Amino acid sequence: MSSHLTESASRAAIKLVEAIDALLVATSETKLPIPSDDLEHLRTRVQSARQGCPIEWEERASQEIDRLGSVVLGPVFTSQAYPWPRDANGQPMAPLCQLNSTQFPKAIDDIDGLVQVWLSQADGGYESPLIRLIPPSEVDSALLTPVIGHDEDFDVLLPEAADWVRSHHEEQKPTKNQFITAGAAKLGHSSAQELEEADWDEWLRLAEEYGDTYGDDVVRCYQITAYEQAGIYCDITLDQKSAMASLEKLHKKLVKKGDAGDEDIVRLLASTSAAYQDWLSQLGSQTYPCLLGTFQEIQYRAADKGAPLICFEAIGMREWGDGGNAQVFYSKDEGFSFEWSCF
Repeated sequence: MSSHLTESASRAAIKLVEAIDALLVATSETKLPIPSDDLEHLRTRVQSARQGCPIEWEERASQEIDRLGSVVLGPVFTSQAYPWPRDANGQPMAPLCQLNSTQFPKAIDDIDGLVQVWLSQADGGYESPLIRLIPPSEVDSALLTPVIGHDEDFDVLLPEAADWVRSHHEEQKPTKNQFITAGAAKLGHSSAQELEEADWDEWLRLAEEYGDTYGDDVVRCYQITAYEQAGIYCDITLDQKSAMASLEKLHKKLVKKGDAGDEDIVRLLASTSAAYQDWLSQLGSQTYPCLLGTFQEIQYRAADKGAPLICFEAIGMREWGDGGNAQVFYSKDEGFSFEWSCF
């Protein structure tokens, strides 16, 4: 647990786990309303907590993406040696992401080069993704091969993951936001959003003009530009939060009762609540996607998996099934793997 946390977070995690354990032991033979299952699950979540870095990105047209950089849902590096992959049915795969290790905030085990994750169309999009690591010696702009031409939908796990491919080879056009911002500037407004707030009718007129001139808006891709300061990720559910709130209520009730026989339980309840509040103060923003970190548990536990390299929630309006999430895991011994689940 401590190897994945800061020193202060590790101390707080150990303190909370020990407090929960002591409380569960002390109350195991009592009739007090202790939410044991939720506390045990909370303990497991705390033990699975990890540092993670929220990902910062810019939305760009596919033609503006740096294919040697870090990318989500956009054109990535391909070459003669590392061509655009095809799945078991011979269909082109869709790039989910590319991570350039030179941009990581710190070195991660033996990862050196470009980590690419490609989604398959085979088996209705449920075939396992391809994950490959391209070494730095093979990454050069002179080696780039063109983005494939493909007019059909990519039937992959994440809906509309590669819609940008259809328009990539067309003449580049401004995004709707760029077009409206340019029009807004002529009216003395700094952005499309400022114009929308100040003069909705004019914003709507420009939006309609954009549609008449260019048709549908540009499908944006995501260029990773930075990783935010690391924070502690720990998925605490509403049930677990309610369980901790119930302990505080029980503590107040027993203090008010004033029974000398409850002194030890009162002390353990107080120490558990204090340790929990200390743990909460250690947590970061829980923003996704993130490098490293951990994830909301849906169909499997973080404790049963390895260390995530990247954790995804929904990307824009694109969801993993019904409100699901996905992770790429990595370890020196087992290499890369991919998992996803939904409700």
